[in-house]
Amino acid sequence: MKVREIFSEADVRRMVKVAEIVWREANVVFCTPEQVEYMIERFQSFEAVQGQLLQGYRYFVVEEDGDIISYFGVQSQGERLFLSKFYILKEHRGRGIFSMGLDMMKGLCREGGMSAIYLTVNRNNKHAYEVYLKKNFNVVDEQVADIGCGFVMDDYIMQCEVE
Repeated sequence: MKVREIFSEADVRRMVKVAEIVWREANVVFCTPEQVEYMIERFQSFEAVQGQLLQGYRYFVVEEDGDIISYFGVQSQGERLFLSKFYILKEHRGRGIFSMGLDMMKGLCREGGMSAIYLTVNRNNKHAYEVYLKKNFNVVDEQVADIGCGFVMDDYIMQCEVE
């Protein structure tokens, strides 16, 4: 397994194909299929990711044998790193991929003089919430965000201090 940052249009296209698969399998537990499709188009389509890259987001893929098996997106925001997305294809979960990515994000924080990583997680996404707790993230706030078309994200804001 290797992690690398992506920049090319071809890599973004490969990653969003994985995003379509993983968002459908991961998010239907706590979102309607209609909301999942809306969120894919709004946040993980090729156009959406290209726009995020222009706004300072950085995307990384985890590859094995040439295939993307996981990806994550981050953005530096002052003294903190925002973890916007971290998804792992179902058949590759439990292999330490999140830990590997988290170590990389902590390195980005140290390099950029940031003191914490923060993220939002849906209150009903029990699995992700528990994983974040095990990795020393703590709930620091809550938010309900209107994402359009009558959909909302009801989230915890979690943070992990970086030493």
